Amino acid sequence: MSLLLPPKALAEEKGTIWTWPAPVVAAAFDAAGHLAFGLGDGTIRLASPGEPQAVAVQAHRGAVLALAPDGAGGFLSGGDDGRLLRVAPDRAVIEIAAVPGRWISAVDAAPVTGRRLAVTGSEVLVFDADGTPVTRLQGPAGLDGAAFDPRGRRIAAAHYGGVTIWSPRQRAWAAKLHGWQGAHLAVLWHPRSRFVVSAMQEKALHAWRLSDGVHMQMPGYPAKPRSLAWADGGRALLTSGSEGVVSWRFTGRDGPMGGTASESGWARGVPITRVAAHPLLPVAAAGAKDGFVALIPLDGSGYVPVLRPNGAAVEALTFSPDGRWLAAADAGGRATLVDLQP
Repeated sequence: MSLLLPPKALAEEKGTIWTWPAPVVAAAFDAAGHLAFGLGDGTIRLASPGEPQAVAVQAHRGAVLALAPDGAGGFLSGGDDGRLLRVAPDRAVIEIAAVPGRWISAVDAAPVTGRRLAVTGSEVLVFDADGTPVTRLQGPAGLDGAAFDPRGRRIAAAHYGGVTIWSPRQRAWAAKLHGWQGAHLAVLWHPRSRFVVSAMQEKALHAWRLSDGVHMQMPGYPAKPRSLAWADGGRALLTSGSEGVVSWRFTGRDGPMGGTASESGWARGVPITRVAAHPLLPVAAAGAKDGFVALIPLDGSGYVPVLRPNGAAVEALTFSPDGRWLAAADAGGRATLVDLQP
């Protein structure tokens, strides 16, 4: 695949655009290339690449708070109605769990094991592929993001004071705290499980090398770096939080320790809110606080505009598994699907 769009081929000329009466809070492709958007009105909008229509599925009584591809295909969603749902590509909705009076603030699924998780308050609920409850992991109050490791066994969750990793044992799950003072808002595993990285309220990242627990600071952001993506096979970590895409090198045993970040993108004076890494090419996508979206080659050779600004922050940005499609969506209810095939 070559990149990708001529410099002036904006999505208005080469994409499918939907405008909905509620903010879009998340977007995801599943492994088969089906696409879903989660909205603040509780609907999941299902779209098929190449098709002009998106189908609304009424999923939650309230807002969608979290969305992720399910290991069995389709999508997991969590809402402020306390329900964890699986939404299939054929629009079937299955309730996996309900926690009345609480929010489901984060969800994840493990393709290898088929397990699923949902964060509610200070607990991580874990389910098998058939929906059978596995365990309830008790963490500190106010858990934020949580994720399975690449093998689908361990679970990491971010919270105030650090990141807790749970590992299954024969009779129970063992918890290990990787501590660092401050509020940790999101967590990301390295593709080969060498590191775990958290995004912090204090406008910084923090990482731990899992072989020995050595930690490393990545400060200096002008805004909270809430969006993280691995590129180059896990050798680079791309983040939001500045006016360009910030990249930290994770080569060698020590990762970013002793190094500095690089920054690429544009000089528009507008912070980037979302980043995504192309699955096959050394290319990032970046979405800004004013709705602008661009493709950015990681060799620093400029950028390719994709979507004009509309004044609404980009809240979701993701590539399809084959890298052909880019989906973007914002807080104003605009969602876009762009074909990157020349």
